[in-house]
Amino acid sequence: MQKLYVLYDPKCELCVRLKNWLLVQRQWLPLALVPAASARAQQLFPELSQIATPEDLVVITDDGHVYLNNHAWIMALYALIDYRDWAYRLAHPLLLPLARQAFDTLSKNRHAISRWISAGSPSRIAEELRGVTLEPCSLPEGVVSDYLR
Repeated sequence: MQKLYVLYDPKCELCVRLKNWLLVQRQWLPLALVPAASARAQQLFPELSQIATPEDLVVITDDGHVYLNNHAWIMALYALIDYRDWAYRLAHPLLLPLARQAFDTLSKNRHAISRWISAGSPSRIAEELRGVTLEPCSLPEGVVSDYLR
């Protein structure tokens, strides 16, 4: 593995900011950031629509391995010098299900979050965030106690 392709939504303000953040990080593995619905993405990965939806975060290695959603985010972090340790931590069996929850929550709300960010006004963003209902965090019965033994 010599390179990772990260497919992002260029219409999403948050995705563009994340893309820009990835580009300025020190990298162990070069990242090629490709707009997900672009002609270039279709040319590089013509069969991608068979395994991923537009809502999926996708990372593809230069040797053809495909990572979706939380695994994709972990792979993007793995490519970065300053965040490789975080990739290992999030890949832990106790944290991996929570990383998926975090990604699902973000991805389901990315268009709303994008609007909030583009609004720019802290008061407008605060108003929007006050309307967000948070679900309680929970782990399967016994997971924490099994891990702490």
